[in-house]
Amino acid sequence: MSKDESAELSYHENKSSQSDIATPPSLPTPPSNLVERLLKPKVYFPRYPKWMIGKRLLWATCFFGSLGDALFGYDQGIMSGLLVNEVFIRKFYHDHGGADGTTVAVNPSLIGITVACLQLSAAIGSLLAGYLGDVMGRKRCVRVGGFLYLTMAFLQAFAPNLGCFIAGRTIQGLGVGFLSMTVPVIQTEIAAPHRRGLMVGVEYTFLIGGYMLSCWVDYGFNFLLPHNTSWQGPYFVQMVLAFILFSMSFFLPETPRWLARNGFTQEALQTLADLHSKGNTADEDVQHVFLEIQEAVHYEDTMGKVTYMEMFTKYRKRTIVGITAQMFAQLNGINVISFYLPSSLAAAGFTNRRSLLFTAANAIIYTSATVPVWWLADRWGRRPLLIFGGIAMAIALSIVCVFQQANGLSVVTRANGMYSFVVVYNALYGATWGPMPWLLPAEIFPLRARSKGMALATFSNWTFNFIIGMSSPDAFAGIKGYYYIIIAGFCLFSVGLAKFYYVETANHTLEEVAVAFGDKAFLHEDEEIMASARLDRRVSVARSDRV
Repeated sequence: MSKDESAELSYHENKSSQSDIATPPSLPTPPSNLVERLLKPKVYFPRYPKWMIGKRLLWATCFFGSLGDALFGYDQGIMSGLLVNEVFIRKFYHDHGGADGTTVAVNPSLIGITVACLQLSAAIGSLLAGYLGDVMGRKRCVRVGGFLYLTMAFLQAFAPNLGCFIAGRTIQGLGVGFLSMTVPVIQTEIAAPHRRGLMVGVEYTFLIGGYMLSCWVDYGFNFLLPHNTSWQGPYFVQMVLAFILFSMSFFLPETPRWLARNGFTQEALQTLADLHSKGNTADEDVQHVFLEIQEAVHYEDTMGKVTYMEMFTKYRKRTIVGITAQMFAQLNGINVISFYLPSSLAAAGFTNRRSLLFTAANAIIYTSATVPVWWLADRWGRRPLLIFGGIAMAIALSIVCVFQQANGLSVVTRANGMYSFVVVYNALYGATWGPMPWLLPAEIFPLRARSKGMALATFSNWTFNFIIGMSSPDAFAGIKGYYYIIIAGFCLFSVGLAKFYYVETANHTLEEVAVAFGDKAFLHEDEEIMASARLDRRVSVARSDRV
């Protein structure tokens, strides 16, 4: 151990001694298999500098997680631009009907495979991360995801043929799965109860900001046609972002709840204090939250490790909420727009470069629409946003269908009308069904089931993302604009689900959410612990509906 690490550890140990929590410390769960023996940390050393303690550390950790989201948001947009890049199409689709630099003669299913291979492997990666996130920690999962992202971006940028490109994109999807499962968990586990919507809102803004960046990068590098850099350039930018994320994973903290669950009790308390009270472990709010965490950990220890079977029995309602929220985040149509908007605009009459410009302009509005959610998610609640968003998006998509299918419209009127209501739809999605399905699964599960619950929800997201990516080219070729009516129907169905089945979670601590679902949350009596932590003073908790 270096001298600096020793000094830093001593500092944290001295601060930890201030704790007056009477709950006995948790003992690390002994490794039960070879994977745990190899990967489970035996010691934990905080590596962040002392000057970061407090809000700087909290927001740096939030930025760290959000950058992971920005990476897979960036990937969502990068492919949409490449599908109208003549050099890219000639290079990879030359033998498949793309020798003229367009995808008109290319089999739509092949385009679907190129786009959706990442989504399929991301679904697998999210399930792997659900297990590994409990074993080796949240931030190490992000590190693995960042490394896969970095190396596979390099492979795609220099791929000699379509098979190699698809292989690189498929393996990169595993990294996307690791990031998309782990990042929302990090944000919810470090956030204060009244700021959880803010933290996940910031995360989602980064996700869409990554998409926006890729749209403008695609547009900018398009001016380098006919050079290969016109399509390789966006991957060079992706490598830089992935390297920053990978580097940050070495010095930012692990989440307090993961530390407490894995026997690092004092380290959990100190990290909680470093994030929220400038390192003061005697802070009243820190003590209250830590009491809840400890009680929840001890109660969950009596139940042992959660199994996937238990997710569909004991935690059935929560699992259904998590899976369906992420399912309708895709079925409500966002990636029909994200993946294929430039192609749709080009088909409606725009030039390739103009379609890229309008897609990038749309991304600015889309990103801006996510900002109000930072406050609305906690003030209005999750369910009202989902209900409003589903109804409004269905209306916007129906109007898009009218413009695409109406007879007698000029090319300019058709293209501008479609584009205008796509912008409206994107803004509505960015403020409602975009961020909420990432927030809900990360906060509704107890600590022992959080990784597996988030893994199942994220698996649902990427599975339906894959289905949308694969089916959309054929659907547009078959029923054209009427495809938007089908998506509008999904939007309306999701409204009923949010209205009659979902549970409001705003302003509960993560431990109290179990009480909101009608379950026992703590080792001792729930009311007693909540009173001790002085958290039952909130009307929203005291009057939660039992379901």
